[in-house]
Amino acid sequence: MLYKLTRKERCVMLLKDLLLIPALQHARLAAGAEGLSRHISSVHLMDAPHKTHFLKPNELLLTTAYAMKDSPEALESLIARMAHAGCAGLAIKTKRFLADIPPSVIEEANRLQFPLLELSLDYSLGEVLNESLNGILQNKTDELSYALDTHHTFFNLILNGEGLSEIVDKLAQLIASPVVILGHKLELICLSSTVRPNIAQLNNWIAQAAKLQLAPGIYPIEKATPTEEARYVILQPIPIPQRPGYIIAFYNEGEIRKLHALALEQAANVLGFELLKVQAVKDRARRFKIEFFTELVQGEIASEQEIIHRGKQYGLFPAESMLTVLCGRDSDEGAVAGQEHAEAERRAREIDQLYHALMKEFGKLGMPFVLFTLKDKCIALLSAKELLSSSADGKLKLSQQLMGISDRLSAQENIVLSYGISAPINKLVDIPNAYKQSLDAYQLGRSHNKQRFVHYYHTKEFADLLRLIPMDDLQEFVQETFETWHGIDESEQREWRKTLRFFYDNHGHIGETAKGLYIHRNTVLYRLNRIEQLTGLQVRNAADSLRIRIALMIKELVI
Repeated sequence: MLYKLTRKERCVMLLKDLLLIPALQHARLAAGAEGLSRHISSVHLMDAPHKTHFLKPNELLLTTAYAMKDSPEALESLIARMAHAGCAGLAIKTKRFLADIPPSVIEEANRLQFPLLELSLDYSLGEVLNESLNGILQNKTDELSYALDTHHTFFNLILNGEGLSEIVDKLAQLIASPVVILGHKLELICLSSTVRPNIAQLNNWIAQAAKLQLAPGIYPIEKATPTEEARYVILQPIPIPQRPGYIIAFYNEGEIRKLHALALEQAANVLGFELLKVQAVKDRARRFKIEFFTELVQGEIASEQEIIHRGKQYGLFPAESMLTVLCGRDSDEGAVAGQEHAEAERRAREIDQLYHALMKEFGKLGMPFVLFTLKDKCIALLSAKELLSSSADGKLKLSQQLMGISDRLSAQENIVLSYGISAPINKLVDIPNAYKQSLDAYQLGRSHNKQRFVHYYHTKEFADLLRLIPMDDLQEFVQETFETWHGIDESEQREWRKTLRFFYDNHGHIGETAKGLYIHRNTVLYRLNRIEQLTGLQVRNAADSLRIRIALMIKELVI
């Protein structure tokens, strides 16, 4: 269940509060006591029932009921129309034209829970109208004054150099309630120390809120036991572009005050500036970090001492064994023509999301690490002495840990990752080479059209090198090599290719080729001679044989 508290509602008073003014203190509540918590924003004086279409929501109507003094049905109809229009209530000046409020009218007002007042004879309708309007205006003036004072209080904290925690503590004191600041994913940013929240209740509400479409309002906290006292949370969004945060304050039932919502709103405005400032400092520090590691992996810093000196502030560690892990999203795609700017913004948000998610995940691995971003990838430097130690079990363990990260991020953030991992290094100056190895390992997995993979770097086989060549170039090479084969029956071409593979795999030995093919050696010689006669290729010539072997390998790999 959710109770919304809109901005408009925060700027009006309740009917029961207006009844405290002198002109209404002695008014008798004839019916509709359940509706005294209706909001009231204006007061109107009217006797003509046909003008009810001019009534507005949250309006209190004053009347002598002159036009309806002889028609209880008309008065009942008026109450029904006012209740339907969302009016605050009806106040009747009796003993002038209408002696008493008819019982049927009282019954109808109670049925609709619509406040029905009988005004005192001590005040005229004009006096009631003027005092009521003055009361409403004074209420709005008090709220505006409170809002300004609260804003100045928080703004002065910033001017005096105070930070997020001081603002939160001051807010908790003002509203006499525990206060918590949450990020856009409901992660904890700060909580009040002067009035501390119940952590169990906080976690309980966050679990509830994760399932809701959050909006400003009052949220009940689910009770752990039936006898537990009812608790509520007031939620106020903090206006920050792209990454909005939230202020939440905890209350017991009956403690919530209208001015508390105003204080939260003013605090949200100031906290928005403070969080933007904190984020700007973090972004600036991260830009410096990216610049340093970009220079490092590109080999622009040659001195080990300089790397240690500059990298110390970013947690870069000299270690006996390190490796580089390159993390890339499987969803990376090219920008759509005409949407390059929007695509760049999307990618920037995605890499920021990935960076923060991986910071948390690598922190759970229990080993020293440094994480930075480079273009659209995240690169981690891990201390790997205990993990790997040139052990296959260590590699398997790391692969399982990385795939566990991928599984969690896929479920929680809709991020699907793949990894390229370098060979271990033991010097910081070797980081550029390790980065290139991790990139090579990652690109090799991509060239195989794999997803959610973990690839360790190894020296490339010839087939791996071929995969780095554009497909069109490979196809052109194969076509040119076997150009003279056109016109030969396809079944005979397959027989030729099989014979040539065995011939070259056996280093040109006719007898071994015949054994492998389960044919006579003369048959092998016949086929080789026929290939040379019909195609002009010299299968025993070093240059031609190399070209044929490469073309056959390409045909197996990609065609």
